[in-house]
Amino acid sequence: MENINQLYLIGMMGSGKSSTGKTLSLILDWDFVDIDNEISRTYSSSINELFLEGEKRFRELEFQELKKHSLRNKTIFAVGGGAVTHQDSYDMLSSKNCIYLKTSNNILLDRLKDDNSRPLLNVKNKSEVLNQIMSQREKKYVALSRNEVITDNQSIQDNCNQIMEIING
Repeated sequence: MENINQLYLIGMMGSGKSSTGKTLSLILDWDFVDIDNEISRTYSSSINELFLEGEKRFRELEFQELKKHSLRNKTIFAVGGGAVTHQDSYDMLSSKNCIYLKTSNNILLDRLKDDNSRPLLNVKNKSEVLNQIMSQREKKYVALSRNEVITDNQSIQDNCNQIMEIING
């Protein structure tokens, strides 16, 4: 891969973007920005609280946060799973070095079964909703990413090792 100074981790909620990004930033000695955490900090609210204003409004806040940090060098970004559904965010990400952390639905469901911090999954039939969300987003993740890392049955370190191989060519 060409000389890069930013890396955007994209993929579904539960794919390991935040954990992988944190660890990768330590390996590379780069900064780490978790967009969801930055949104919560900027607006002094949880993602669940901000989602009460509607998903459209949340995606606009998410784009503003992405834009705010987009010029940072030597930075790994963990991008919210749904950012790709907002046209401005999608357009911005299309010019960035994105790596898709791809995770199968059954693994995502297992990772997220007890997680109530994700507004779109605060439902009884998580499996059905997860399948719907994935079908809306999968093509966008693939279109935006230059590389995929399949995170099923991999440790965070395994993810980082694969990304390092990608970076180092």
